[in-house]
Amino acid sequence: MNKEIFPTALVEQSKNALAPAKELNRLIVDNAEKLVALQIASVQSYAALGFSQLRAALEVNDAEAIQAYLAKQNDLVKGVRERFVGDAKAVAKLGSDFTEEAKRA
Repeated sequence: MNKEIFPTALVEQSKNALAPAKELNRLIVDNAEKLVALQIASVQSYAALGFSQLRAALEVNDAEAIQAYLAKQNDLVKGVRERFVGDAKAVAKLGSDFTEEAKRA
């Protein structure tokens, strides 16, 4: 029925004209999906870390145990900082990859 109403040339012109927008929309959806997956992984990691710290704190029952618990906090903070920097770099890479792909679209 489309062929009867719209000439083939018009249909092809429309497809060609809309192709860049369609490709850009695909890139946007793909990038959003990657970003959400990254965020979910980060939330899971930080939540697991938080719960493990809460469980470790529950085990503190004397001065020696609190000293051991506090001694581990520097390493913990270092690990969180490294994870945070890694997450930030991953988000920045998603953005730069998207920009490069969008320029080609």
